[in-house]
Amino acid sequence: MEIAPLVVEMTETPFEVREPLLADHERLESLFQQVISAFEAGSREDVDAIWSRFDRELLEHMEAEERCLVPWLFRADQRAARSIIQEHRLIQSRLVELGESVDLHTIRLDVARTFIDELRAHAKHEDRVLYSWADEHVPEEDRRSLLGSLIERAKLWLAAIAP
Repeated sequence: MEIAPLVVEMTETPFEVREPLLADHERLESLFQQVISAFEAGSREDVDAIWSRFDRELLEHMEAEERCLVPWLFRADQRAARSIIQEHRLIQSRLVELGESVDLHTIRLDVARTFIDELRAHAKHEDRVLYSWADEHVPEEDRRSLLGSLIERAKLWLAAIAP
C-alpha cells in the first residue's frame, strides 16, 4: 500500500542513489534498535528473528554497493574504494561476532551500541566519499540496478510490517 509512494519518490530524481541509500542506512539502524529493544525486553525469539533480518539486509546493502558503485569508485580513486571495502569487511566480521553473541544470548548492550556508532560513522564516510560521487559518475544502468535492489528490499520490509 505504501510501496507506490516509495517507488515514485525514488524515481522522481533521475536515478540518484544518495538519498535512497541514506534512507536505507536509517532503516537498518532502526532495525538494529529493534534488536536492542527486544534484548532489553528479554524477548529471545524477537531478538533472534530481528537479528537474522538485520544481518541479512545489512549484508545485502553492502553487497549492492560493492557490485554497483565501488568498482566505479575504484577506477577513479583506488584509495577511497579500498577504504569502503575495508570498512565493509570490518562490519562483516563484527556481524559474525555479534551474531554469535545473539545466538548464545550473551550480547552486551554496550557492545551493541558501539556497533551502532560504527555503522553511523561508516554511513557518514560513504555519504562523503561514495554516494554524491556516484550520482555524478556511475553509469545510469548501475544506479538503476542498485535502486532496484533497494526497492525490492523495501517491498519485503513493508510486507513484513504490514498487519
